[in-house]
This record gives sequence, structure tokens and C-alpha cells, in this order.
Amino acid sequence: MRTPTPAQLLEVWERGSDQSAAARARLLCGVACDDLDAAAQAALPLGQRDARLLELRARLFGPEVTGTATCPRCVTAVEATFRCSDLQACAGTDAAAAGERTLWTTGARVRYRLPAGADLEALAAHADVAAARDDLLARCVLDAEWDGAPCAPRELPPPVVDALAQAMAEADPQADLRLAFACPECGHAWELTFDIASFLWQELDVWAQRLLRDVDALARAYHWREADILALSPRRRQAYLELCAS
Repeated sequence: MRTPTPAQLLEVWERGSDQSAAARARLLCGVACDDLDAAAQAALPLGQRDARLLELRARLFGPEVTGTATCPRCVTAVEATFRCSDLQACAGTDAAAAGERTLWTTGARVRYRLPAGADLEALAAHADVAAARDDLLARCVLDAEWDGAPCAPRELPPPVVDALAQAMAEADPQADLRLAFACPECGHAWELTFDIASFLWQELDVWAQRLLRDVDALARAYHWREADILALSPRRRQAYLELCAS
């Protein structure tokens, strides 16, 4: 993995501003993961994609993350601090997570693969959750049998679909990260899903807006080109900004 330059990150931010969350995750992976081509990145199981996004987050903004949630019982704001490496602990290797798998359950055999970023991107326009679930099933199930006969994914009985969902979750635990919160006021404990792709994009958006303001200030003061300003190290850029303000 490489650390993107400020110019590369701004390009990703600009291209992803009006795209879906899944497309933004693809752009973030694409700018940093130089060991895989675009097709291989799109085929990464969600847990492997998110493990890479956690590594990218640590490179860009540091290894420590602070999240805030509202207690559902007393509406107190509660903070949780953790390290990116804490959430990467359950990630396996790309080779272990990718590839075909087979589920054997009562009366059924299902050959499948784990959901990938490309699947979420293809389903982004779905407004109906049930339809999206059916389409995801159709994409991930490679072939299936029920009572010894071939069976279309959408025709699998609900217990088999539930067993398949459970098998997918167990095979790719990194795809469903949860943070544990405990309210210091009322003692209530609860969990929230942590979506690293959305979280990192929010941080990138704040960073990009601030950087553009800095570029504007330096361009006005020194008549430099954007590319020259972005090529400065953050420390030198800040030093020039302080000179402008003095």
C-alpha cells in the first residue's frame, strides 16, 4: 500500500463527491492499493476491503480513532477511542477470504462467494431492501441444489438463505465491525456498526475543504499554482500560512 499525495487525495475527493458510498470506497482503495489492479480491488471481500481502508486511515490521519455516539436511553454524548489495528485483528488474508465456498445444510448445497465492493456498488440504486437482498444473493450464489435438484438463488428456502447469511458473516467478520459503548451517566451498554468507508470519507471531506482554503489563501498571497502549493510539506505550508496572517 502507498500513501497518496495531497493532489491524488483531492482528485479522489472531487470524483467521489457525487457518488455512492460503495463507489467512494472503491476510489479510496484505488488510490492507495498499488498491489492490486482495479478488477482485483473490486472483487475483494468487504472485510478485506475495509481492512485496507483502516490501514489507509492510519496512514492519512493517524492510528487512533475517536468516535462519538448518543446514548439511546438518556441521549448523553459518549466517546469511544480505539486504534485502527484493533479493528484489523480479525482480518484474514486476501487469499483466505476470496474464492469459492460451499455450504452444506439440511437438504441443500450452495456454492457461493463472499460479497465484494463491486456488489454493493451494483446495488447502490436499490431503494427496496428485499430486492437488494435478492439481487445480492443472485450475485454471490454460484450454483445451488435443493432436495437434489438445481435451484435458483431466489428459490432457496428462507432457512437456507439464513444459514448462508450466517456462513458469510462467520467467514468475513471484518465486514461487520461493531463498537461497544457504555454510557457513564446511566450505565446503558449498546453496540453500533462502524463503517470505515463512510467514516474515512467524512474525514477526507473535512481535510479537503480545509486544504482548499489553505490553497486559496496562499495563491492569493503569493500567486502560486495549486500544484506548487500541494507539493509543499504540511509543515512548510503551515509556516507560509502563518506568515500570511502575521
